[in-house]
Amino acid sequence: MRRAILSLCVAVVVALASTASALAGPPARFTEPVLFLFPDEALGLVVLINTDRETYCTAEQVAWEEAFLAWIEGGEVGDPPEPPAEPEGFDLVSFQDVETGKGAIVSKFRGSGLYVEIWELDADAALVGPCTDTDDALHLIGSGTARFIGNDNDLFGSGTRGNAFGDRGIATLVDDDGDRLRYSWKFHVNSRCHGPEGFPACLLEGSSLQ
Repeated sequence: MRRAILSLCVAVVVALASTASALAGPPARFTEPVLFLFPDEALGLVVLINTDRETYCTAEQVAWEEAFLAWIEGGEVGDPPEPPAEPEGFDLVSFQDVETGKGAIVSKFRGSGLYVEIWELDADAALVGPCTDTDDALHLIGSGTARFIGNDNDLFGSGTRGNAFGDRGIATLVDDDGDRLRYSWKFHVNSRCHGPEGFPACLLEGSSLQ
């Protein structure tokens, strides 16, 4: 689950990049149709929120994941391949941003009632992307709706403060047999809290599927 917040933050940064320069002291509130994707290595899952695998895994996306994997396996020589544009999410996600006096952007985001699919993670997944990470097993665990909240107290890395960020959420799913499942996750870390060998000592993470 340590990679989960990376996918979330990438999506958020892309969505907010065009608005950052317009932020001032008062909170800026807005909505964007962003999507959220992350692998859950502990449970062997790939989570797609506010999109589905069919929509996201276009021929261009699959080709990029394969090219990126080849770039890594080739020793990362030269620039990595440019990713294609992501599709918009199915529904709107709410954001609230506040700029501190020192220039850090404190962001909160939340979504509810968003479509979610959870797929089985391939046994040999390279964790490059959700398409190639699921194309061997091609097993949909379940689909349904999800809600989540997240925060980042220095969204664009101003360096004026320690960066604490994370997210948590719950998904209610139905599998192919009509059985109901419940998936939940949490993730929180502080950039100034380190243990041995740089591992975050205050990392809080976990997930469950019942």
